[in-house]
Amino acid sequence: MNYQEFANEIINIVGGEKNIKSLVHCSTRLRFTLHDESKVNDQAATENKKILSVVKKGGQYQLVIGNDVDKVYNEIVKHIKIEGSSKSEGTKQSIVNKVLSTITGSIAPVIPILAGAGMGKVLLIVLNMLGILDKTHQTYYILNFIFDTGFYFLPVFIGFSAAKMFNCNQYLAAFVCLTMLHPSWDALVKLGNPVHFFAMPVELVKYSSQLIPALLTVWAMSYIEKFVYKIVPDMVKVFLAPLLVVLITTPIALIAVGPVASYLAQLVADSVLFLQEHTGFIAIPILVMLYPWLVSVGLHKALSPITVMLVQQKGYDPIIRVIALCSNMSQAAAALAVSIKSKNKELKQLAFSASITAFFGGITEPAMYGVNLRLKKPMYACMVGGGVAGVFAGVMKLKAFVYATPGLLSLPMWVSDVDNQIVNAIITLIIASIVTFIATFIIGFDDPVSENLATENSTNNESSPVTHKGNPVKLTAPLAGQVIPLDKVNDETFASGIMGSGIAVIPETGLVTAPGNGIVAATFTSGHAIGLKLDNDIEMLIHVGIDTVGLDGKYFTTKVEKGQRIKQGETLIEFDLEALKREGYDITTMIIITNSNDYLDIIKTEQHAVDKNVVLMTVF
Repeated sequence: MNYQEFANEIINIVGGEKNIKSLVHCSTRLRFTLHDESKVNDQAATENKKILSVVKKGGQYQLVIGNDVDKVYNEIVKHIKIEGSSKSEGTKQSIVNKVLSTITGSIAPVIPILAGAGMGKVLLIVLNMLGILDKTHQTYYILNFIFDTGFYFLPVFIGFSAAKMFNCNQYLAAFVCLTMLHPSWDALVKLGNPVHFFAMPVELVKYSSQLIPALLTVWAMSYIEKFVYKIVPDMVKVFLAPLLVVLITTPIALIAVGPVASYLAQLVADSVLFLQEHTGFIAIPILVMLYPWLVSVGLHKALSPITVMLVQQKGYDPIIRVIALCSNMSQAAAALAVSIKSKNKELKQLAFSASITAFFGGITEPAMYGVNLRLKKPMYACMVGGGVAGVFAGVMKLKAFVYATPGLLSLPMWVSDVDNQIVNAIITLIIASIVTFIATFIIGFDDPVSENLATENSTNNESSPVTHKGNPVKLTAPLAGQVIPLDKVNDETFASGIMGSGIAVIPETGLVTAPGNGIVAATFTSGHAIGLKLDNDIEMLIHVGIDTVGLDGKYFTTKVEKGQRIKQGETLIEFDLEALKREGYDITTMIIITNSNDYLDIIKTEQHAVDKNVVLMTVF
């Protein structure tokens, strides 16, 4: 995949760099907070084959990318500059959406720390249980405090991340959160003697590993900072403003915000444990059946604080990670069943690959968006299998001891130095997998291949091939030039065939014409490409040059509009061929049938040179 070009496509889809307020990513999706969501090109997003799904939820515009999300994210941040103080200019979010957006946006960047440090702690437990590394050994001591760092300083990580969501200084936010972890404060907490700040009592609370106090403290700081910077004269702002922000925010955090937030966190943790203790065998299977739909709209990350609080306060999570285990294995099993039952080669490969990713890594978005949600019925099988596994997990009171994504590779997360739940976890995942697998076969699904089978005409002896959509369609070359095979193109995305079957032309003129009759399905502000829906439901992409999207429309003129009816030979795009050559661009133009799997065969021309009168491809 050409990550640079894909990043540019995504920036254009979300309305350009200036429309991006903030951007974070989780394990499989990009999470945008935008100024104006009406500027988004939803059709371009849904038609982009590299984007698995589009989710609008929790005040975020989410693009599900898959396992390469980090590489795409890195490319995007290279090309954009997000102003930290900018304000949203778009439609107002509801309070619920704002809260969910803030929680997920603040936690998502910190999850790798929690998962890595958590699994590191588990690794130490396993090494100790196996007799490889004794707790008295200095190596154990050093590794232990290394992994503890991820949890002890959690308020700082969360505060730094939250400051970006609240549009305030991230380093001042980290400074304030660090004061709540200072050794001197810890010493006061341990002593337990009454503490006062200007005669006001200060509640002694241990803030290490806490999440909610940091979030609310930075939220309060964001308003304090705005007020301070507004009233402080410019000539002394460089030192006086940050001084006042710290002097005002930190006491408020220690006296009021921190204790209240800590109490709320404790209340949530106690409520969850009460639910699990008294109604777990009912509540867990119900939540398991709902969980895939929360994942599908991106709300599952809003449950992460509960896991973090439970693990740090109680030492284990008996609900959220348990639910995730049942759901993850169900998604994996459903995709595996589809890969075995389907007769569609592309779907079989996609489903098998997605199931392996879900089984081992617990990353279910490829299985969900690429297979189960797309086919719909496997999602019902997931609910059945996950629900049955949830009953067992609830009865056995299964517990996870670290924050990690449940999968086969993370099985040690169910082990602690005082309890071992790994057997129950294995039984749970086996139940979820087997029941879902069987349910998928029983419920079935509408296999795309069943719609693509050709029917033989037994009433005559004609040997002309036909498709389920009509007679063969001859598509003329949209450009005059030299023909090259698609796999020779200097772009992995096109050359690999992942976009669909097609051919490439090195143009001799700067003119793109319609290869057949149909309508314009998509146009791009960059003008370098066009999407068509031709007769016989042929979906085509014509992409002029490689990396030309970066020109942002320079040298390109689109002559038609989206939704416009076109005839074969009609001009679609004009471009300055010589200017592209002078600037060093690869002018190879790709002509792709993006839904090529819907057809029996696509015969490409054997000629080395073509013009607009030559049949480039024949679709059967």
